Amino acid sequence: MPFTHMIVWIFFIGAIIFLYLFTTKRMRQIKKEKRKAALIYQEKKQKYTYLKEGSLDECPREDVSAAVLFHCMRKEEEDFDNYFDNMNESERIIYGIYLISNSLDSAHASLHSFFLSPAYEKFVPICAEIFEKVGAYDIYDLMRAARRFAEIIEKDLEDDENDPEMGDYARYNFSDFTNEYLTLISTTNLNEKLTDFVLEHKDDFYDYDIPEEYLESGDDDEGISE
Repeated sequence: MPFTHMIVWIFFIGAIIFLYLFTTKRMRQIKKEKRKAALIYQEKKQKYTYLKEGSLDECPREDVSAAVLFHCMRKEEEDFDNYFDNMNESERIIYGIYLISNSLDSAHASLHSFFLSPAYEKFVPICAEIFEKVGAYDIYDLMRAARRFAEIIEKDLEDDENDPEMGDYARYNFSDFTNEYLTLISTTNLNEKLTDFVLEHKDDFYDYDIPEEYLESGDDDEGISE
């Protein structure tokens, strides 16, 4: 084998070894980060499954919306058939917004799936108004039009460009609605609005019948890893 060919092969094999070592190291790092994230998730879930009176005053601001979501998730897990009726208005607002965004948590999801899923049925009538309640008025307009469009499709109604509920979205399809929703979520600082709403209505999220094991674990605020 000519010397130049040997040099090329040496560099080629060296590059493969380097890529293998780099990829292996990166995969180990990703697994470690996932384990850490899962641990933090479980610790926060344990801490916020029940919200003691006054706990939201002590909660870090960046955790406020997550705290009430864990609280709402517990209500759903406890009684899936009746959790909507067992929630107050503030809980429905926060959890409804979460469910709408969660319905888009896949690569090819469409906002139409929210309106089609029986699991979200009770939230459909309030899916626009919950955004209005937190001051996200652009998303309110969008969701009101999307709800109307879903109704037009479901009932095979005439598509009226002057429909007042459709507004500026008269020519939108669900692909357009989905893309616009994702854009607005990222540009309207929604999480800050949700946090402000929760802190303004914090008494609506407190639990007063808390199992003893959660009262004991809830006193340990240092349990969450940084």
